[in-house]
Amino acid sequence: MPHLLHVWPNVRRQLLPASQVLMLFDYDGTLTPLMSNPDEANLADQVRKSLTALVSGSKFTCGVISGRALEDVEAKVDIPGMIYAGNHGLEIRGPGIDFVHKQAVEQAGTQVQIVGELKSALSWIPGVIVEPKGLTLSVHYRGAHTEQISTVEEIFARITTPSVDTGTSIVTRGKKVLELRPNLPWDKGTAINLLQKSYPNASTVWFFGDDRTDEDGFSVVQDSGGIAVLVGPARQPTAAWHRVDSPEEVAHVLDLLLQI
Repeated sequence: MPHLLHVWPNVRRQLLPASQVLMLFDYDGTLTPLMSNPDEANLADQVRKSLTALVSGSKFTCGVISGRALEDVEAKVDIPGMIYAGNHGLEIRGPGIDFVHKQAVEQAGTQVQIVGELKSALSWIPGVIVEPKGLTLSVHYRGAHTEQISTVEEIFARITTPSVDTGTSIVTRGKKVLELRPNLPWDKGTAINLLQKSYPNASTVWFFGDDRTDEDGFSVVQDSGGIAVLVGPARQPTAAWHRVDSPEEVAHVLDLLLQI
């Protein structure tokens, strides 16, 4: 898996002829470092400046596809002209697109009781954050002590299993986060497919991500002839063909894109 910056001259030559590029990013762990408290994950000034400059031009159509709720990722990025996809693409808003998955909305009510039960059951464990996100929910335990992680997982499984057993919900795992999502054939890859159809003038698509939930997006991008970039140490298996080390290197790539 080549490091993107090590092969940049070749990649740059591929980008030059493209009249328009769909440039998509995960948020946490990709545009920003991972934080124990998700509220503290904020865009660096230079990243905001670079994204704003890319969006203002005609070559790049830029977007963020996050597990966060749509309103949350919009507030965190807050750059006019960007595409924002929340809850792994179950809700998308941007220039020329306003999408919400209807079945996810219909099932959102089942999350309310589960959120309350999780908050009550996990409130005694320091460093655990239960995050309701409307269409999905997350339990973050990055700030919890290592010896408490198995307890967090057991409590989460006990409370969410009834919803999973009925086929209403599915559980996904990320970097020290557990998620309960509606059991629908939808993920970041499906969302990217929708965006490619919504922005047909983009001749190629890129996607940067760091977590397991980004793998569906990597697969779709690579299959379409685009470039998928894993942010972090090389790992297998992954559908991404390139990598960078960190959000800081993603910021460097943004600066290089501005030179094209």
